[in-house]
Amino acid sequence: MSASLKPCVVCHVEREEDTLDEIGCCPFCEPPAPVAVAEPLPVEAPHSPKKRPLRVAKDDSDAASADNPVNPVKYVDTFPVEPPAFDKAFAEANPQVELAQRMLCRRRLMPFIKRFRPKYLAGWVHEDICRRLERFVKEVEAGNSPRLLLMMPPRGGKSEIGSRHFPPWVLGQHPVWEILAASHTSSLTLSFSRYIRDLLRDPAYHSVFPDAKLDSGSQSVENWNLTRSGGYLAAGVGTGITGRGAHILLLDDLVKDIEAADSATITGNTWQWYGSTAYTRLAPGGGVLGIMTWWSEADWAGKIQETMATGDGDVFEIVRYPAINEEGDEYVLPDDSIAQFPAPQTPPAGSRLTRPHGTALHPARYDTEAMLRIKRNLIATGQKRVWNALYQQNPTPDDGLFFTKEMIVPYTHPPQRLGRTVLQAWDFAITEKQASDYTVGITGLLDEYDNLYIVDVWRFRTDDGIELGTAIATYAQTWTADKISVEDGQIWKSIKANFEKACETLKYYPSYDVAVPFTDKKTRAHPARGRMQQKKVFFPVRAPWYEALRSEMMRFGSGGKHDDQVDALAYLVRLAVATTAPRVAEAKAPKSWKDKLRAHMAGTLGTSHMSA
Repeated sequence: MSASLKPCVVCHVEREEDTLDEIGCCPFCEPPAPVAVAEPLPVEAPHSPKKRPLRVAKDDSDAASADNPVNPVKYVDTFPVEPPAFDKAFAEANPQVELAQRMLCRRRLMPFIKRFRPKYLAGWVHEDICRRLERFVKEVEAGNSPRLLLMMPPRGGKSEIGSRHFPPWVLGQHPVWEILAASHTSSLTLSFSRYIRDLLRDPAYHSVFPDAKLDSGSQSVENWNLTRSGGYLAAGVGTGITGRGAHILLLDDLVKDIEAADSATITGNTWQWYGSTAYTRLAPGGGVLGIMTWWSEADWAGKIQETMATGDGDVFEIVRYPAINEEGDEYVLPDDSIAQFPAPQTPPAGSRLTRPHGTALHPARYDTEAMLRIKRNLIATGQKRVWNALYQQNPTPDDGLFFTKEMIVPYTHPPQRLGRTVLQAWDFAITEKQASDYTVGITGLLDEYDNLYIVDVWRFRTDDGIELGTAIATYAQTWTADKISVEDGQIWKSIKANFEKACETLKYYPSYDVAVPFTDKKTRAHPARGRMQQKKVFFPVRAPWYEALRSEMMRFGSGGKHDDQVDALAYLVRLAVATTAPRVAEAKAPKSWKDKLRAHMAGTLGTSHMSA
């Protein structure tokens, strides 16, 4: 029986069918280039919410558990996320358009996103983010170790771009790269990983990036690989990630909520994990990308900026996208930074206007009135800080949160010491760490009207109990303090004997009270806030230490790194409340002529009526 014949797809000469390759090309012809023909997409059954078998890789962590051993087939109810949307019929009916779209998706991030999310509402801010991410990838390609921090309000589309679609777009171009993604908890990053993994399984993705293929032996949701040695690792803050490198370290919302932002333990552990674990996994020339909201000065975004200010850490490109540009018209400047210009200021030549003053970031999703309604509701419920931090990316506004600038009453010259009461208060911190809190002594003068004038602040670090005890006694003698308030606790118990010995040496024995600290710092500071609202506390605006005190007061309540001066001020006000205002002797009014006459008639002036 003769072998069947079939024409070659290139030379169209009939050949024996078993000599043709898988695409129908004979051994004498070159196979056509893959991009020359818009190959039809494989037929795939439509996604259904009904149960269906899903083959599981041998090391897939989704399939294995103590109660459910690995089986060859696993049944699932639905896909972890909504499957990507793609118009297959249109692509097959318009092959030239499809080829052009594939080429565009390889080059630009936003067309890639819209290929699978055609209903994605993109505004200028999303185009700006994509442009910066594309430049970020080029910097990694060049081995320049880029650093980029994008801060944006919630529900603005930042994770859809940066965590869902940026990684598969990068891996499509560089299937040998490794991406390490982390968030405040593993569950959030795992949700991104599932979406990306399912996207790489989609034939529509393969038509754009044919080289990015999942390794059939490594498809665990936590850690999956590509056949070209690249891959994706999903982690939570604090988890171990040894044994895996990162061309891109992607950090999405490392702070869970306001409670975590205010926890020194959580923010400290996050910063330590970043420096000792995540950062050390970077490949040479690798980049760090942060996408998040800025909760406080003590969170990761705040510490990155603080480290930059010292000149010691990495230099990040920092971009803030406030929900409403409350200061003025907003422009992208020639250096690619974004700034607001209140009238009548004008931007430099070459700047591009993004939105006029008082406009929402993305009105197509949340218009200005909707954002203002959110702002009013947050302020009405006492959560102005949430608006400033979560939406405006400004956790430390200039007008303050707990203490406001209207509460600060300035003075130039304090009242005289004579007849007034001098009070002092201390907040202790003994440590060897340079980044820890300070020990603070603060001096106030209480006048006869119950006004408290802050006259001096002494702020220093020490790990020597003898030095601290001597400092308390010396400071009291310098200002001839009438009463001192010291913070109760282990530090005071350890330095009390040193303080009393220093007083004996100086022959000066001030009266002191031991103040029991409240656990909640805001509760501790409420009396000071109340007195300041009554305009009963005055500050010397020309003092060299005033600006540091004012800055700390404006940051208080927003998760600022230091609050030692506020604590000392709180103790001082508590001492002033418990102290009776001094009384100034009233001058006697001169006697009237009637009183003098009566005294004269009564003979009390030392003469009689006969003396005339």
